[in-house]
Amino acid sequence: MINPISFRPGPVTFWTTVVYLALLIPIVIINEEPPPAPSESPYLGLNLTEAWFDLTAITKAYHPYNSHFNDEVRTFLLGRIEQILEENKVEFDTYGFVMLSLCYSLFTSRCTSPDSSGSSKAQAAVTVFNDMTSNVTVAMSTGIGGTNAGHQSSAATAAYFEGTNIIVYVRGKADPEGAFWESRRETKGLVLINAHYDSVATGFGATDDGMGVVTVLQAIKYFTHPEHQPERGIVAMLNNGEEDWLYGARAFGRSPLLPYVHTFLNVEGAGAGGRALLFRTSDREVTQAYRGTSDPFGTVIGSDAFSLGFIRSGTDYSVLHDVYGQRGLDLAFFKPRSSYHTNRDDAMHTSRASLWHMLSASIHTTEHLSSDTGNTFTGPRSDGARGKVANGSPSDGVWFDLFGKGFVLFGLRTMFAWSLAVLIATPLILILITYILHKLDKYYFFATRAKGHEDDDNNAVSFGAFKGLFRFPFALAVAGGLTLGVAFLMRKVNPFIIYSSQYSVWAMSISIFYFSFWCIMRGANFARPSALSRGYINMWLFIIGWAILVAVAVTEDRGKLGAGYIFVFLQTALFFNLLISLCEIFALPKKSTWAAQVREDHEAREQGSDDHAAHQLPPVAHHESSSVPPTRSSTASGLSGARSTAGEGQDDDEEPPTERTPLVGGHLNGEFRTTFATTYRRSITALVDGARKMDDGNGEPYEFEQAWSGRLPSWLWFVQFLILGPFIIILAGQTGLMLTDAVHQTGSDGSSLLLPYLLVVLFTVLLLLPVSPFIHRVTHHIPVFLLAVFVGTLIYNLVAFPFSESNRYKAFFVQTIDLDSGENKVCYGGIEEYLRPIIAELPSASGREIYCGPARRPELTSCCYDGFAVPPRLDGDFSSGLPPEKGYAGLVTLNATRGSGNTASIKIDANNTKACFLSFKKPVSRFSVKGGSGWDDRFGQYPDAGVGLIKLWRRDWSTPWTVDFEWKDEQAAVAEGSPSGSPVENGELKTRESGMDGLVTCMWSDANIPGTIPALDEGLKYAPPWAAITKTSEGLVEGRKSFLV
Repeated sequence: MINPISFRPGPVTFWTTVVYLALLIPIVIINEEPPPAPSESPYLGLNLTEAWFDLTAITKAYHPYNSHFNDEVRTFLLGRIEQILEENKVEFDTYGFVMLSLCYSLFTSRCTSPDSSGSSKAQAAVTVFNDMTSNVTVAMSTGIGGTNAGHQSSAATAAYFEGTNIIVYVRGKADPEGAFWESRRETKGLVLINAHYDSVATGFGATDDGMGVVTVLQAIKYFTHPEHQPERGIVAMLNNGEEDWLYGARAFGRSPLLPYVHTFLNVEGAGAGGRALLFRTSDREVTQAYRGTSDPFGTVIGSDAFSLGFIRSGTDYSVLHDVYGQRGLDLAFFKPRSSYHTNRDDAMHTSRASLWHMLSASIHTTEHLSSDTGNTFTGPRSDGARGKVANGSPSDGVWFDLFGKGFVLFGLRTMFAWSLAVLIATPLILILITYILHKLDKYYFFATRAKGHEDDDNNAVSFGAFKGLFRFPFALAVAGGLTLGVAFLMRKVNPFIIYSSQYSVWAMSISIFYFSFWCIMRGANFARPSALSRGYINMWLFIIGWAILVAVAVTEDRGKLGAGYIFVFLQTALFFNLLISLCEIFALPKKSTWAAQVREDHEAREQGSDDHAAHQLPPVAHHESSSVPPTRSSTASGLSGARSTAGEGQDDDEEPPTERTPLVGGHLNGEFRTTFATTYRRSITALVDGARKMDDGNGEPYEFEQAWSGRLPSWLWFVQFLILGPFIIILAGQTGLMLTDAVHQTGSDGSSLLLPYLLVVLFTVLLLLPVSPFIHRVTHHIPVFLLAVFVGTLIYNLVAFPFSESNRYKAFFVQTIDLDSGENKVCYGGIEEYLRPIIAELPSASGREIYCGPARRPELTSCCYDGFAVPPRLDGDFSSGLPPEKGYAGLVTLNATRGSGNTASIKIDANNTKACFLSFKKPVSRFSVKGGSGWDDRFGQYPDAGVGLIKLWRRDWSTPWTVDFEWKDEQAAVAEGSPSGSPVENGELKTRESGMDGLVTCMWSDANIPGTIPALDEGLKYAPPWAAITKTSEGLVEGRKSFLV
């Protein structure tokens, strides 16, 4: 009976296939499906049904900051907070209310005025901050948020924003009494849980960020429950304006609570469902708070990708951590990207399971952050940064989940020390083992010949141990090259196929790599069998892994990056595998002993040759009866690679040769015969077989492998596979799927189309490395099946249409209007190949010229047509019956006045919008907005080159902006004889006072009422089922008006 774990084709094929399937199938399931929500909440006070109801309420319509439904959502949230606090019978105060009528109407008699004092505040468990006063003026990156709004200057961009955040402070047991933020008393630090309640103009915001909002509401409910008062105070913030570039978090910079917030959890959505991913964290200590959640999901690779700039999108984490210096976590939905910022981001296309996954993880994390009342999050900052909260000295961490249930967390310095130990100690240990083997004369690797006796130089026995040395690098290069070539082929022919069919791409990549690698390794082993092939592969893997680990260690130390943890685990496993490969050589006899046995056997046979004819050689040893033909499994190869071709003798009555007898060997009537050549040449195999018989009858070698290999343990491969296989397969499989999920649908946004394929290739190699030392033993069944898979998936991936109704291509919509002339155009941004069929379906584009050119996003194309047939009705008046374009001139009112020198003031008002952008032909060296709090240096100093674009946002619909600005003087040299008014006075240059011109571009983003933006309505209705419409920038419609001072 065959050993079930022997190194034979059957067991190797069975166990490698079973292990891969047993691990990859659950990894795929976990990656695709969130864990089910419990029938009853394990957290007393949480109500999933209530949270789902709240979600449906706030996602009934689009609610960007610049929309009327956004105001309704805000009112709803204030009402829900009041209801929650009353249900929990919590005494609360209000702080910072300006709209006292709203305060009293929502909170009844419990609401006190801002100047109320004294005793009630000292006893209140909760304080509600209704922010209707904060504003910020900050530097922005040029072009951030989408549009440049007719930006004519190459100077920097700035923004003025008026906040409407809702902040709820829940007093902790360790917090001082009363309004400590007014008296500047010290605390142990507060914990912030944050979400934004605005959506984009083309998405209902169920996961971005409706689920975050209802999570914050449930957190308020949980921590205001009498049994769940936190140790350290909780600050629950619902901010507004995140989608237009993190304005709500910037406005939080004016909150009196900001200096006391030491840690935070930001709940966000960068996809539209699935599991909530631990996107990034600031350090190991805050990540420890997440550890222990029932269904952890995430990896430090995402955090490192943000820090390296590979991920260009941003969340409030960027402000809270990078600007304010708080330590925290980003928990976010990240897929599917095809539904992100579209009308599919609604309650219908997400699930209660996804909501529970975020909600349960958030409560667990916030509670554990609050329960740490030691000095973990207090004390001087390690970076010594001024103006940032003093929240202690963080340490870098490395973290990842296992099967969505386990969570591994350790320090980056620990991993660095581990890496150094592996880099330094493991080669030394292997060198020591090699030295011992060499001294014992048992180091068979790289052995060519050995002498049977010390003085017998002419009759050394060949070992053939070099066979198989270079197979692995050759096979890896060929298989990897083919896989990479297929990836480039996809990028060239059908680059978006991974958008909707990533598993087909994965199957194609895995099958071609496996099959091509197997063909080379199996074919080489068939032609030149080698018992040391597995050991040589482990050597190559160790050398390659060691080189990679050197680079990983450098990034750990210099770059503070933990993303290379996979290679640390991999190299550790490779060391143990190579150690086993070396140690199993101890089971072999000394090389000299083996050679001596071979020589003695040879000499013994030569002495017995007198009984044969002179032209014949001595019979050779055979394991089987001479009447049984030798087979591949019963005949071992010799050290020279020749086969045994004869039995121990010839029958005396053998049939004499006839004309039918083969000239070269062969047999008649089923009996083998020897030829003159095969008889004349001594069979080294026979001699070795004889030596093996003399060696106490140990195990047989496999097929035609070296005869001395029969004593190698046949079960150690299984131990090696268990060391190298399962853990690396888990890490490579779940990490590869997670990363491809994050990027495979970003091509429509203008991101790299090649990157997803390169990630698939990289993780295909990592995924299949564990089987590489054993693949030459795999039978043909699995590779042939994978060849069929490759052919089928290749054909499909080359010819299939890359988009579907469930994986829609995203086209970016904007309509621009010249408010002076009434001219307007409708534009869609994206890939021209797919934009034209989308536009061809739109009635308003029928018969009109479509012209395509560079888009605002450099990687995309913009295709536009005349929007005369679909003019937007931006004033909200549907009753006048007049064509909308007749009222365009009155939508925006400008009043620009010149001051002394190169100063001016412009007053801007616009109908039915909260956003107007002011761009200048020349940069302004100074500006201020009436009622503004001045420039906030925390977001960058005022640019030396000046500001060319100011983005203006207001919290109401009617208060105009008044902007005072100044620009630098111009000087010009004028020759003699210049006309009067020249800038020459007494032979010297004098200052010429120049004018300033520019554009005011106002944004309209409210498309909830049908007919407001007919072009968008038409796109949503008539676009092909495989296409989705999303916004290009802050405004769905941009109306421009020029000014001159």
